[in-house]
Amino acid sequence: MIYSRVNVEHWYMSDIFNEQGMQRLFTNMNQHVPAKRRSLKQLLEDPDPSYEGKDGRRYRLGREELEFLSEFLDEDEPSRLKLPILIMTDTSYGDGYWKVIGRLEVKVISRIIGREPEKEDEMRIFYPHLKEIRDKLPTVTNTVFSY
Repeated sequence: MIYSRVNVEHWYMSDIFNEQGMQRLFTNMNQHVPAKRRSLKQLLEDPDPSYEGKDGRRYRLGREELEFLSEFLDEDEPSRLKLPILIMTDTSYGDGYWKVIGRLEVKVISRIIGREPEKEDEMRIFYPHLKEIRDKLPTVTNTVFSY
């Protein structure tokens, strides 16, 4: 069978909007997400701090970013903050919203962007804040896509 561009585009568009297609799309978009997160304390003690993504690749974390994060935490908290900090799409509020979940994650991000969180363990992030966070912390934060 010979497929025309129209047939292929129709198949692709109809497939992308079904449940399985959406799951595949988001799985592919989130391959960089860590298979297992490590604590800030562990990463600071590691001579070459990194994590393994779901795609099997190794992602390095910047030492200066790790040290910067530790400045916002109390003495006992680096062993409990897991990295990278995950910033997830938040579809409950509409387009353009992101969120950070976790008490220590929210504490750090709140201080970095200078905005009080809505809850102690959850904070909505708007695009300008997302850009600021990713500019300051490109290796110790990750964006996660969901629907």
